Amino acid sequence: METVEREVVLPALPEEVWPAVSQSEQISAWFGADAQLDLRPGGRGVFRWGDGTERPVLVEEVEPPHRLAFRWLPFQRTAANEIVTLPAIRVDITLEEVPEGTRLRVREQAAFSLGTEPARASGTLAPVGS
Repeated sequence: METVEREVVLPALPEEVWPAVSQSEQISAWFGADAQLDLRPGGRGVFRWGDGTERPVLVEEVEPPHRLAFRWLPFQRTAANEIVTLPAIRVDITLEEVPEGTRLRVREQAAFSLGTEPARASGTLAPVGS
């Protein structure tokens, strides 16, 4: 997966924008899914879409009001209760104060790669960029 990055500048301070990207009820509106997040490193969460699909996440970093990083885990559950394997994706949301307000940047990239053939054979996963 290539890295996908999007950004927007909002006319508000990072402290005012932070709830929109960190509180379950507000992030639910943003993602179009019912989101439940345990907002601490190592916290778990799940996003549930209207069609019954669920995708779990693992919260990795929380630095209020500037950064939230989580990982979409490598599977989702369908409405029919089937498990579908998907790539693990790391989502890094940053809020940077700029003269116009806050630059909100969302960066998505593969959470890890399988690495080299010997690493795959041993079952060891290599972090992205190694």
